[in-house]
Amino acid sequence: MSHVSDFRGPIYRAAIELAPGVPLYVHLVKGADYAVWIDSGVASMFAQLTEVIARAGLRDSDLRFILHTHSHHDHIGSNAQLKDRTGCLIAAHPHYAAWHADFERHYQEFARPFPHLVPDTPALRAEVLDPLDAPRPIDIGIDEGVSFHLGGGVSLTAISLPGHMLAELGWLEASTRTLILGDAITGLDWTLFHSHLSVAGYRGSLAKLRALATSGEVEQVLFAHFAPMSAPRLEDLIQRAERYIDEVEATMLRILAGSEVVSLETLWSETCRRMGRLQEFRALNMVYAHVQDLHERGLLEETEPETYRLR
Repeated sequence: MSHVSDFRGPIYRAAIELAPGVPLYVHLVKGADYAVWIDSGVASMFAQLTEVIARAGLRDSDLRFILHTHSHHDHIGSNAQLKDRTGCLIAAHPHYAAWHADFERHYQEFARPFPHLVPDTPALRAEVLDPLDAPRPIDIGIDEGVSFHLGGGVSLTAISLPGHMLAELGWLEASTRTLILGDAITGLDWTLFHSHLSVAGYRGSLAKLRALATSGEVEQVLFAHFAPMSAPRLEDLIQRAERYIDEVEATMLRILAGSEVVSLETLWSETCRRMGRLQEFRALNMVYAHVQDLHERGLLEETEPETYRLR
């Protein structure tokens, strides 16, 4: 899958397939005064992004910002090419600013926060780094509530939606009542765990999305990895995501209940095995997030480094 298309009113998109069954959509929003990309996809999408700009009747100089949902490699991958061609500014939450400027740090912190469990291999480096073009520091740090007024009544307001990452933003376009999301709802049926780094954050963001969907402020939702949907249909996806989080937790609790103590490595491998997902670094990061959540809720204690038991 690789295509560009008009979407709705001032919104255009480009798309590729990252892997079988895993699409990636990137959205351009055009106002009367200027345009922005919401994320920049992966490096190989750059030709599509420039085609969308032309299709929207824009000059390169009309692209004023890249507004990021979050800072993972498949969302910032064409930043350098877009910035160098158009002169646009890069706006992102400052929590992960270093990931934009230092790709080695991006790789180590994203893929190898547990380096003794995840070896540094050429294949892993390629998986994380090949989607990126070149480092470019963010120009503007942004957070919930910041608004960009693109002209002609088109505006985008940032909404904080942590969970998948510790800092993530959604963007609400007021004139079309369109909510544009990155990975605020993760891939629920992939062969790998798409990962979330804060269980409480993810649950809170799902509650916030539910409130938005019923508020009248949102008519449709555009995602990075799901097909577009109406606000009423979003409730079904939210419920699926809540069940998914519950299933991960229940699986881990059963593993913990089956032994006096359980290591992080065993929790990782057994959760993947029992839920039929690939055992790779995203799953490890997610399992550790659930360990932290269970500990904070008083359900689990650490008996020695990376070894746990139920209270």
